[in-house]
Amino acid sequence: MQKGNPFTDRRNLIILLTVIVLIAIDLLTKEWIRTYPLEGLIQQIGFLQIIHIQNTGAAFGLFQGQSTALAIVAVVEVVVLLTLAYFVYRRMPHLVTRWNQIALGLILGGAIGNLIDRLRFDGNVTDFLDPGFWPAFNAADSGVTIGAIMLAITILRLAMKEKR
Repeated sequence: MQKGNPFTDRRNLIILLTVIVLIAIDLLTKEWIRTYPLEGLIQQIGFLQIIHIQNTGAAFGLFQGQSTALAIVAVVEVVVLLTLAYFVYRRMPHLVTRWNQIALGLILGGAIGNLIDRLRFDGNVTDFLDPGFWPAFNAADSGVTIGAIMLAITILRLAMKEKR
């Protein structure tokens, strides 16, 4: 892969499309959920409850009421991820795969989706998926989690390859 500018490289369109699709899904589902009353059960699908709650904290309900700090952390997260992606693109082009581009897009899209909520709704993030055995979450949270798992798989594969 040639060294170029990752921000103008058409091959990185997959990152942008992933970010846009996840943000759209996140915003649309949250708008739909906000048409229902807070704290109410909307639908039960097996073990999964669709509910409407507002979370002022981070994952697992940590840091409740720290909305400003969490918004700043989200902005820093996006900047760090973009910087890291640029570094990887320039220095380790063998890691620029479609898999990793989708993973990065999911993490960025999730971070941006929840940041949009925090900025629009006085620090609140709308959560609506409640499996009962795990704290409630939303599409943005799912994107961050799935993207992080995908990157962890990449790291594990690289580590296993080095051991051989």
